[in-house]
Amino acid sequence: MYSWHSRFLRPLGTLVLKSTCAAGSNFHTAPFVIDELKVIGSRCGPFPDALALLDDDADPLHVDKFLTATYDLADIDHAIDAARARDSLKVIVRMS
Repeated sequence: MYSWHSRFLRPLGTLVLKSTCAAGSNFHTAPFVIDELKVIGSRCGPFPDALALLDDDADPLHVDKFLTATYDLADIDHAIDAARARDSLKVIVRMS
């Protein structure tokens, strides 16, 4: 039976856990060993500072070079397909 990891992660893939998360008692670690998955934790930082950098017209971070595609929420299936592509870096889904 396939579980979440086999649908979303390839062997040797990376799972990023954003913010605070908690695993329930049914959390199985075997897939991480069998598929040699890497788990990285990512804490939230100072949002106002980060948003100010992203909103700067001068774009000091040059983040556009990391953007693969942008989709509206109505096109979520296409966005997911684009994000799954091997050459995809970042896909944005607009909520409005």
